[in-house]
Amino acid sequence: MTDNSIKVGLLYPDTGVMGTQFSGYRAGVNARISAQNAAGGVNGRKIDYVWEDDESDPRGNLQGARTLVNEGAFAVLEYTSFSQGSGQYLDDQHIPVVGVADQPFWGDHDNMFTYTFVTDAGRSTTTLADFVRQQGGTKAALVVTFLTEASKLYAAGVRQSLENAGIPVVQDDIDSTNATDVARKIIDAGADTVIAASPLDLYTGALDAAISAGHPIKVAVSAVSYDPRLLAPYGQKLAGTYSQLTFAALERNLPAQQRFLQAMAAYSPEIQPAGQQSAIAGYINADLFIRGLKTQHGCPTRASFMTGMRSITDYDADGMMVQKINLTADHGQLDRCSDFVRIAATGDRFEVVNPQPLCGQRIGGNG
Repeated sequence: MTDNSIKVGLLYPDTGVMGTQFSGYRAGVNARISAQNAAGGVNGRKIDYVWEDDESDPRGNLQGARTLVNEGAFAVLEYTSFSQGSGQYLDDQHIPVVGVADQPFWGDHDNMFTYTFVTDAGRSTTTLADFVRQQGGTKAALVVTFLTEASKLYAAGVRQSLENAGIPVVQDDIDSTNATDVARKIIDAGADTVIAASPLDLYTGALDAAISAGHPIKVAVSAVSYDPRLLAPYGQKLAGTYSQLTFAALERNLPAQQRFLQAMAAYSPEIQPAGQQSAIAGYINADLFIRGLKTQHGCPTRASFMTGMRSITDYDADGMMVQKINLTADHGQLDRCSDFVRIAATGDRFEVVNPQPLCGQRIGGNG
């Protein structure tokens, strides 16, 4: 921290098993920070950033966090599936963390701030089940590859949401990498709904095999399908597939989304197409950090920054979110609202499903 600049650290998997999924994160952060710097920075300070690759590993996550702290990062912007590696360390060092909560412990640390909180042990929301009912689903199969703790929590939350609504989850131990085997399990279970967090080859192969065998699928939701890069190689196979989003779908073409695309084109043109989930996450993470800086006067400290973050009661990323969040009252509380899109029958674009995002109720735990 100087009179003219402030340094922030980025921590995410640039390599390893999750590297491709998170590849646009730094570009999204760069676009938002660069746009702010072009407008004069925050309170006269330009924002500089350094970044570390956690290598898709908890040990790499801790090492990356240590390096960023040693390099003088005022705060850490984080998007990963391995934040458990550095969570306690960053709290012990009193380093503010702004990012995407990939695990429940984000709700247990006062130094961690997130715009989205979607998984927690023993808790869920009715939102996904309400959507499945809306689309006519009655029995569900989960197709989840348990690569990370986050994927296990995702599966548990889906099961809880569906079963709370009276939608039986007839299969959730699908561990085969053979799409034909997975399809047979779906057919034998009589599932008309498939919820997946698995590689797209397995997901699309299982759907194709089930449908080719004459088994109708009413609702198919993939946790990883909202990415314009996938339309060329997978669009036809994914036609009709739904995605559940924690932010407003870019297809709504809201003013904030237009600003996001303009910033990406101006400052991160290497990311094509721009609307990748990881790039959106990076942009919103940086925006939330900037919003926190705007609560400060004079020379901020980490402690004053965290106090300022907790004073934010109406954050929606200037309209990119589906709902406003209160960073104190909503800390550790599951998101109730989601936007849903599907891949059009032509396989070349996404389309918004409902006129407005869908909001459910929290269930389990303390509600």
